Amino acid sequence: MILDPKKLEFKNQIFVILGVSGCGKSTIGRLLSGRTGLPFHDADEYHPKSNVDKMSKGLPLDDADREPWLEKLSGLLKQWHEEGGAILACSALKEKYREILGENTKNIHWVYLKGSYELILDRMQSRKGHFMRPAMLQSQFDALEEPDYGLTIDIEQAPEQIAEQIINNLSMEKKSVFGVYGLGVMGRSLALNIADKGFILSVYNRAEGGEEQIVSDFMRENDDRPNIRGFTDLGAFVRSLEQPRKILLMIKAGPVVDIVMKQLLPLLSKGDVLIDGGNSHYTDTTRRCEQASEKGIGFVGAGISGGEQGARTGPSIMPGGELEDYAKVAEVLEAIAAKDRSGDPCCRYMGPDGSGHFVKMVHNGIEYVEMQLLAELYGLLRSDRSNEEIARLFESWNHGTQQSYLLGITQSILRKREGDGYLLDLVLDKAGNKGTGSWSSKAAFDLGVPNTLMSASVFERYLSSFKDIRVELASRFPRRGDRGGALPEDAVLREAYAFARMINHHQGFELLRAASEQYQWDLDFQRIARVWSEGCIIKSALMNRLETLFAEQGDLLSLAEVTEELKEQEEAVRVLLSSALNRRVALSCFGAALNFWVNMTTESLPANLIQAQRDFFGAHTYERTDDPGGGPHHTQWG
Repeated sequence: MILDPKKLEFKNQIFVILGVSGCGKSTIGRLLSGRTGLPFHDADEYHPKSNVDKMSKGLPLDDADREPWLEKLSGLLKQWHEEGGAILACSALKEKYREILGENTKNIHWVYLKGSYELILDRMQSRKGHFMRPAMLQSQFDALEEPDYGLTIDIEQAPEQIAEQIINNLSMEKKSVFGVYGLGVMGRSLALNIADKGFILSVYNRAEGGEEQIVSDFMRENDDRPNIRGFTDLGAFVRSLEQPRKILLMIKAGPVVDIVMKQLLPLLSKGDVLIDGGNSHYTDTTRRCEQASEKGIGFVGAGISGGEQGARTGPSIMPGGELEDYAKVAEVLEAIAAKDRSGDPCCRYMGPDGSGHFVKMVHNGIEYVEMQLLAELYGLLRSDRSNEEIARLFESWNHGTQQSYLLGITQSILRKREGDGYLLDLVLDKAGNKGTGSWSSKAAFDLGVPNTLMSASVFERYLSSFKDIRVELASRFPRRGDRGGALPEDAVLREAYAFARMINHHQGFELLRAASEQYQWDLDFQRIARVWSEGCIIKSALMNRLETLFAEQGDLLSLAEVTEELKEQEEAVRVLLSSALNRRVALSCFGAALNFWVNMTTESLPANLIQAQRDFFGAHTYERTDDPGGGPHHTQWG
């Protein structure tokens, strides 16, 4: 629900109007009932006859008298909450009484009607036929423990004014629609994005381990946003959310997510939903979906791409889990997502359990390759061209069919100067990684999918970390540079780049296809391509084209339009690789792309020798070309 100060939604709300006898609880309760449409209940009507008889004789009730009465009311409050909400007038003088009342219903609006002994005594003396005698008033004041929470109202005002004050206060104390747990870079950006869309938002961050000021600093920086509420107390954070609660976890992937879930699950109610917006492994997400489901809690694993800027202005979001759980959080996620060329949100349901995080994992694998391809071109060109010249080449590509976010930022990086030189020349050549690329490669191995470009890009990052060894060996094997001959023409470079990118995307989507079949996710490739068309790191003109191509059945290599292009571009890749080898420059991903294509378009591979070798030393058997469909064969090769 988006904040609308002119309209209050009272469904499923519980009000408890408390105070000593004679303070006007019933009067205020009935007025509120008329204003909210919620049914009114007087707790006095639920006293057992023994309690009524005792009070009628002027004898105050003790805790033993009240306990069964309070427990009955607690059960009724839970029932009334499930039926749509209610208003209860109940003295609830002591804190332990209020704890009993609230033990089955976590979200209660407590309203304490406060007045002087003299004023209330005068009111009690003027009412007729009530079993609570004025003489018992002092005992109520003696037992009263004023709450330090909820809303306290002076009863000297007219009843209509009191009811209006409660209504106005509720509008200010309206439960938050959504919660964000974790105010790191991505959490802060997403929180501000959500607030910009008009949602009432609660944010939480721990106040320890060097993070003591995170929430206070965030709230101070955004004190002009009345729809954001900050918390460092986890219980208060959860209580601030309307039900079903919707909490987005923006924390480090791994064991921390399990620790936070262990803290949160006891505070949540059936039907609430947790959303993991980190880069969690899809198998962990599947396990957490099952774990939360056992407690009646929904769990959505949502891959989120776009970096800090995308999170702030519109990311690409890939949610997976139960469809009914996604439906509860869809309004907020789709509101903050990037919009595609048709104006639709780049956020759509992917499929069950860990499918959303699997799709995000493959996104990152494709991203690894896209970055490596540009790095390999830069590595080849930099011996002959300046950073500015390479940037101009990439810029010319970025206005056509090869346009992409990564191509755009790469030309900006190439042009960034520091002092008299380029900043890029001062960046150490050791590439980091957070594991999602290697996860894609491992998944490809597990599913039996030839995902050669992702694996090559991951190993290139690993190789870059061996800086000291590389420096020592390089002194013995100097780079040939332009001694390897002229560089390919720009048109050849562009065709080779287009070739490798198509192979990369083909392999990525084939990994998705294998997982979809293995785990019965029924992934929609056209939908995925559309979600990846804006807001994410791999958004590009090619992704827009893939959305159209995937309207047809089958993989990309089954489309004549694609295979004809690759056939025409093959020569460009061979020229590029030949030039790179002559200059002693490694182009691992371009080589992997060409090798994959050549193998996929070769009728007879030398794998027959491998199978014969396996049969020789392990009796693994083999099939014969002259016995198609026949049983396995074995030969005593020795």
